[in-house]
Amino acid sequence: MKKRGGVAVQRTGVSTAVRRDVRILMAAQSASTFGSFITRAALPLLAIIGLGISAEEAAIIAGVDLIAATLASQIAGVWIDRLPRRPVMIAADLLRALLLASIPLAAFMTGGVSLLHLILVSAASGACSTAFDIAERSYLAGLVPTPDLRSVLAKVLGIRGAAEFFGFGAAGLLVGSIGGPAAIGVDALTYVASALLLTALRVREPRLPKATTRQSFLVEAEEGLRRTWAIPILRPLIASSAAIGIYFGLFRSAYMIYVVRTLGLSPEVVGFIIASGGIASFAGGLLTERISLALGTGRAISVSLVIVGIGLALVPLAPGASLTGIVLLVAHQFLSDGFETVWEANQGAIRGRVLPDALQGRANAAFEGVSLLGRLTGIVAGGLIGGSAAGSGAALYLGAAASIAAGVVIGLTKLGRVQKISELPRALDRVA
Repeated sequence: MKKRGGVAVQRTGVSTAVRRDVRILMAAQSASTFGSFITRAALPLLAIIGLGISAEEAAIIAGVDLIAATLASQIAGVWIDRLPRRPVMIAADLLRALLLASIPLAAFMTGGVSLLHLILVSAASGACSTAFDIAERSYLAGLVPTPDLRSVLAKVLGIRGAAEFFGFGAAGLLVGSIGGPAAIGVDALTYVASALLLTALRVREPRLPKATTRQSFLVEAEEGLRRTWAIPILRPLIASSAAIGIYFGLFRSAYMIYVVRTLGLSPEVVGFIIASGGIASFAGGLLTERISLALGTGRAISVSLVIVGIGLALVPLAPGASLTGIVLLVAHQFLSDGFETVWEANQGAIRGRVLPDALQGRANAAFEGVSLLGRLTGIVAGGLIGGSAAGSGAALYLGAAASIAAGVVIGLTKLGRVQKISELPRALDRVA
């Protein structure tokens, strides 16, 4: 039995109080994710349709977001291991609300939004989102007993997928009806709702190291990177995070350009197609435990990465704004988003198993930093080769290859042979 403040948590199960807090966290995440996916679709559509930006400028918008997030990740990792994680999540929500609210406010006061404004908001909100994601993952790892962590993560990711379905679905309709700035304003309200829900969390977090035991910021940041890399089973996961980062970077820089300009799809259709990925993520969350038990943990990670890549390769095969094209684009969402959930839940559960509470923030920051650097690499590559229709298609194929290669490599490592997470040493069994 392990104490979470005043609440006892059985190592073999999740207590009623923990289940309550997990449900609240899911509700908060649903609210903010619903809005964030509106912005993920509305902001590039606003820039592409409203400002007529080029592929290079689209890459700049996405790139500054990731540069800010990469820098913020390492800072956030250290502070998340020093501070209670719930206040960090609430602060990140409120800051994102203020930042996004500035876009409709500027549009109302000046009659438009500048590219520079979008870039600055994208960068600052990206940094806040990174801090929130690291804090949330660290909070869950400290809250939920490790035998139950994968199923809880799968449920959280599945709920996020459902929010994605409604968020992206609403994005196309909102952009088409009330315009991009107003659609982004809806997102700002969802972050406020998320912050209010997070105030209802009740289970106390694990005790943090005393202030007297702290070292300098740089020493603690270096310690987090070093100790994370020192765990052999995590190294292939770090590499897969980099590969998936490249995949997402290439996808982010090339997808919207490809489907809007090359295939000629309307915002409403694009919103529907991307929203279908939310259904796949939700299904992936429901099926993660079955898939992982059937294939084994390591093989589930390997197979999932390969299928994610195969899904993205379907996008440049779409022949145009036709039924066949839409079917291929929806198939990509189902394959990639569904199995991304399986990969993410498994690797998150492994990290929760082998890493101590006091290192969760910095370790999650290390993974996030590697992923973000991969995304930045993919965005730069996508911007360089995505200036034409053929270039956008080539960028998408390259992203697919990165994911497939990562899956094949993991299948050949020791991680690929791991059947159950319980085979791995617990954090408490490791030398701190």
